[in-house]
Amino acid sequence: MESAKKKKIVKISIISIVSILLIVGIIFVFISCNDIVDKKSKDFSNYYLNLTYDNNFKKLSGNERLEYKNNGENVLDYILLHLYPNAFRSDATYKPVSLSYNQKAYPNGFSNGEISILSVVVDGVEKEVNITGNDKNMLKVDFNESLFPNDIINIDISFEVVLPNCLHRFGYGDNTYNFGNFYPIASIYEDGEFRQDNYGSNGDPFYSEMANYYVELTYNKNFVLASSGKQLNTLTNGENKTTTIEAKSVRDFAFVLSEKFNVLTKNAGNTKVYYYYYDDENASKSLQAGVDAINTFSSLFGEYPYETFSICKTNFIHGGMEYPNLVYISDSVEDYDDYLNVIIHETAHQWWYNLVGSDACKNAWMDEGLTEFSTLLFYRHNGKNYNVNVQESLNSSLSSYLLFSEIYESVYGEFNSSMNRNVNDYKGDLEYVYIAYVKGVLFFDNLEDVVGEKNFLKGLKYYFKENQFGIAKPEDMIAAFEVSSKRSLESFFNSWIEGKVILQNY
Repeated sequence: MESAKKKKIVKISIISIVSILLIVGIIFVFISCNDIVDKKSKDFSNYYLNLTYDNNFKKLSGNERLEYKNNGENVLDYILLHLYPNAFRSDATYKPVSLSYNQKAYPNGFSNGEISILSVVVDGVEKEVNITGNDKNMLKVDFNESLFPNDIINIDISFEVVLPNCLHRFGYGDNTYNFGNFYPIASIYEDGEFRQDNYGSNGDPFYSEMANYYVELTYNKNFVLASSGKQLNTLTNGENKTTTIEAKSVRDFAFVLSEKFNVLTKNAGNTKVYYYYYDDENASKSLQAGVDAINTFSSLFGEYPYETFSICKTNFIHGGMEYPNLVYISDSVEDYDDYLNVIIHETAHQWWYNLVGSDACKNAWMDEGLTEFSTLLFYRHNGKNYNVNVQESLNSSLSSYLLFSEIYESVYGEFNSSMNRNVNDYKGDLEYVYIAYVKGVLFFDNLEDVVGEKNFLKGLKYYFKENQFGIAKPEDMIAAFEVSSKRSLESFFNSWIEGKVILQNY
């Protein structure tokens, strides 16, 4: 009897020790992930945004303090900032919506949107407002003195944004008010100059470095807010409420307001996943797709290091759009399986766009193609819960790509299948989609065949580890798979990227 009692005590002790170790392990992982975000945040510029939204006039008033850190090797005398809302002007040269989507994007007819810069102050010295670029799309800010590498300069910008009645990243519809790419954001200094990429209707013409955002947003108390980062607190004052938000080590900041949002939450490991929705009979399943995606991609690529992730149903002309910690899912996606697919795809962008940045203006295949293939990897690892046959999907992609290229060649005389083009160099939405997405997913499928599934997944983990919180170039991706497969892959990559590879049906 005493022996049995001792065994029981020993057994309980072992269970207790194991439980403690598990708890410590979970806490360690959580602390480690947050440590990564906090540690990296010290290397980045800081944006302090004080914003007030007036829904009566569809106007956002803002004060921005940019603590800009020169992380390059060059001495700078000025900076350029993108003014993306000006693409929504009536007289803009580079439109955010193609003619084929015009009616869908502007259901009530064209509606003007823009950003007005009211004042610019550099380290306490007021500057002339200098709007430049070839489409009023850049703000030039001259410094008082040269900014050397690793030095920081303070830039204060007062601005107003008019929100268009447009079902887009930036605009409003019957259900949501979308604020994507709405504030002045620093351009990347590259090859001796600041990038001045134009907005356009093809792809996601945005290219930015990691930064930290500290936001105070005031809005009508009837709205529910979805945003990048973590909402720290909300205070109500009369008809308005003010929310304080912190988003560290992210590539951008966006938010959505709606009077119709319902909210569901569920944890994915140490991340709290939110689903903001209206008119969704399968809301719990939609939320679960996001949870499954965070868990799956964390396992396959590397840990999602943020505390929050928000899935947001919105008025949007395309299927979805990615922002750090926040994704749009269009309410125009009618088929529910397609709706789930968009959730999974946009979640994968948290790895391939946010955590690992790339030049989406020139190398869209690096994030869109890889994100599409990552979505198929998700289905491969969650086959029981999602009705997708991966091989059938790949076969369908190949057949549709070949048919498109055949039709395109018959219409235009030739089909340019190169993947290293600027998004504005594509003749239209379809050509961009078939090159960046469809050919992109076929490329990564072929790469997996060449190096083998095990080496392919090792390559993705290595690519993520070496490039997270930074910007990866094509050569960085090539190097990652060369390390994992121990073979030369440059000619293989180039044959696909330059359009030399010949594809045919099985």
